[in-house]
This record gives sequence, C-alpha cells and structure tokens, in this order.
Amino acid sequence: MFLMAFIGLTLFSCSKKDKVDSSGAPHITAIPGFGDNQGAIPGTAFSLPQGIQLQGSITGENMSPVCKTAGFGTLVDVYLVLKNTTAAAIRVTFPAGLTLLSASTEDQNGIVAQNYEISIAAGIACTVKLGAYCINSSRHPAGSTSRYTWGPVCNAPAIVYLLNLLKDKDLDKDNDDGVQPSVWMVSADNTDPQSSKQTWNIVREFIAGIPNK
Repeated sequence: MFLMAFIGLTLFSCSKKDKVDSSGAPHITAIPGFGDNQGAIPGTAFSLPQGIQLQGSITGENMSPVCKTAGFGTLVDVYLVLKNTTAAAIRVTFPAGLTLLSASTEDQNGIVAQNYEISIAAGIACTVKLGAYCINSSRHPAGSTSRYTWGPVCNAPAIVYLLNLLKDKDLDKDNDDGVQPSVWMVSADNTDPQSSKQTWNIVREFIAGIPNK
C-alpha cells in the first residue's frame, strides 16, 4: 500500500515538474527531427484510408490543375495525387501534427497545424495542394525538386500544446507571423523552466493576434 502511494506521488510530482505555468504549458525541450536536432520525430504513424492510393511522389513542384486544397503555411507547400479506387466518395483527413519528411537533408520538413478534411470523388485521381509549416529553419523551403514522404503525427508535448492553442484560429489570416515562429520557438532547443515560461508567453501573444475562425 505504501509502495503504491509512493509511486503515485512520484508520478504526480514528475508530471507537475514538466509543466511551467498554471495553464499546463509543458517544459520546452529539443524535439528530434525539429530544428537541427537528430533523430526520428516522435509520434504515431499516418496512413491514408482504405480505397485511397497515393500516385507518384509527394512533391514541392507546383502541379496544376489542383483539385483540392488543404492546410496553410507557405514554406512547405506540397502537391500529391490521390486516387479513389472505389465507387463511392471517400473522406481523407490530414490531422493536426502530421509531418512531411523531406527526402533531402537540404530541404525543410513540414508540419500540418490543424485538422483538414477533403473528399475525393469516386474513381477519380485528385491533385491535392497541402500546406504545412517548416520545422527546420536552417534548411531550404520546399521547391520543384523537393520530394516528401508521410511522417508521423507528432505527439511531442510542446507541439500538442501548441496545436491546441491553434485549433480555433483562422490560419488563413496569419501570414506566417504567428504560427511559423511559434513552431520554431517551441521545438528547437532545450530550455530551463523559466525560459520555457517566457517563451510560451511570447507564443500566446503571437497566437492572440490571429483571428478566430
């Protein structure tokens, strides 16, 4: 009984220590795959729904005409062709936190900031433009030679918290003044708790300037 109580107290203390203010903002630490950090981005695997096939590559090359558009962020705009192989329309969701992994270490990886849903009509191949934010500021934006694969849906605490702050915002009116610097600020470096708290205060100010949907 004493042992269980001790373990519970220890877990509670650790979880409290990971927060830097009363809002529950997490301690900011370097996230693998973000910034110049090595390692695999933490998260859960993403897959397209049954009946939807990716045709060719996910590319930074402008493909037109575009059938569907989803997402915002100008640094990692990608294009892809999704084929519905069934006789009924299928909805495809690009979840908040979905990452795009560049085939080249010279190009930026990307992250989708909100949930986006599109419908692909029965039997058609649809060219989709997907907008994402950069997670590696020292690299090049997506360009015509850039190629990407699906990365995980990132579950790093700072990213999950940031995306929750953004979920009701109209990102079309941001112009990369709030979201993009916020992604960089909360993911690239290790910080002490006081610095983390100050960073979150700045991020909240950035996001407060974005209108709600």
